[in-house]
Amino acid sequence: MFFIAGNTKKLVGKETRKINKNGFMVNSEIKVFKNYITLFFIPIIPLGKNYSMYIPHSDEYFENNYFSKMPSEYLEICKDVGRKY
Repeated sequence: MFFIAGNTKKLVGKETRKINKNGFMVNSEIKVFKNYITLFFIPIIPLGKNYSMYIPHSDEYFENNYFSKMPSEYLEICKDVGRKY
């Protein structure tokens, strides 16, 4: 038998929030991704959520995945956004 299986990352939500950055309220773009195990390009088993945050004011980008970690105060904001999706 021949199976095509893999891991897929799907964008499920995007939101703009105001955060406190060095005493200023600035906009941040938060994206919520879901990871799936796929079989024949069909998402079968959800594995969890990943978050990314971009702050255009200071041109900073944070991601929460296996190789990079997000600061804890930003991770809490992202988890709050992720509860909607």
